[in-house]
Amino acid sequence: MTEHTLLVCSLCRFSETQKKKHGLSGGQHLIEELQKGLDNCDWSDRITIQPVSCMAACRRSCAVTLAANDKLTFVLDRLAPIESAPDLLKFIEQYVTSPQGKVPYRERSKAIQQATSFILPPLTNSH
Repeated sequence: MTEHTLLVCSLCRFSETQKKKHGLSGGQHLIEELQKGLDNCDWSDRITIQPVSCMAACRRSCAVTLAANDKLTFVLDRLAPIESAPDLLKFIEQYVTSPQGKVPYRERSKAIQQATSFILPPLTNSH
């Protein structure tokens, strides 16, 4: 049962040299790396990766948002499309397994600490 969503800007760019080497956008590369990583996770059924056409963070790419009902929402940017997947997967696991999505700052990797732009209050399910 999916309870969590990771929105990933699929259009975030690589540098020109990385683009020539990889042949796709940085955001799409990050999405593919995250999907591969989820194949080895026992909590992968609790997260959906949703590509988004634009998150308006072109100067701060790659950008992602991690959200779930009744949990904090994390907006991250400046994630390196090649190197960030392992740190992001670890952070997703911490978030998914935390009852309120509270992942203490000191427990986040350095890359995630630096990438955290906003932490928004929980959305409540009004049904």
